[in-house]
Amino acid sequence: MDEFLEQFTDPSKFVGHINYILVILSVSMSSMRWLRIFAIASGITGVIYYGFLVSDLISATWEFIFTTVNAIQLALVLLANRSRRVSDDEKLFIDTVLPSLEGNLRTRMLKLGRWETKAPGEVLIEEGQEAPQLVFIARGAASVEKSDRLIGVCGPGDFLGEMSFLSGKPASATVRVANEIRCCVYDPAELRALLQRNPPIRQALELSFNRNLVGKLDRMNETRHASA
Repeated sequence: MDEFLEQFTDPSKFVGHINYILVILSVSMSSMRWLRIFAIASGITGVIYYGFLVSDLISATWEFIFTTVNAIQLALVLLANRSRRVSDDEKLFIDTVLPSLEGNLRTRMLKLGRWETKAPGEVLIEEGQEAPQLVFIARGAASVEKSDRLIGVCGPGDFLGEMSFLSGKPASATVRVANEIRCCVYDPAELRALLQRNPPIRQALELSFNRNLVGKLDRMNETRHASA
């Protein structure tokens, strides 16, 4: 044990410890960009340690290859983020729903949705509907009705159908377009498959759902008080 502690605390092995600490940090990152950054830092530290301090050229070569691969992958992620221009509606979606996600994950979420324009009076979700579509409103407004009674209004930045998406239960209210809407529509089965493959997207979406539900509940309470 004493010999282990002596070797572990040997100042000459400090750079080697840093190498492994950076590896641990890299695999603990939920952001792919930061995972690559810490991996590159670990690789550079490994090259210095094995190549110049320990004179282990084989290990130094593999650390160099590891660093190069991660640098290339990071460059591809950054290039993908810059190459795709987003519309104002998509920017609102990103800022509202996916502000913490990397560009490649945002792109997957955006590609899955269908941007549509809905006319006044059109029903987006019917009360009692099984597996209703999930709708994000970018522009316009919709009324929320239950048993033919107005209980709330939704607008830009709001989701529709998220309660059914989370619970798997039929829609609890009817949502009707009040004035022309520009929205992003998701098929619930396709979206669940995407979230199963991409936990960071699922976490970001669930957090957005929670914020959205709180805001809608506040507005519904205001509507009830106004009609009382």
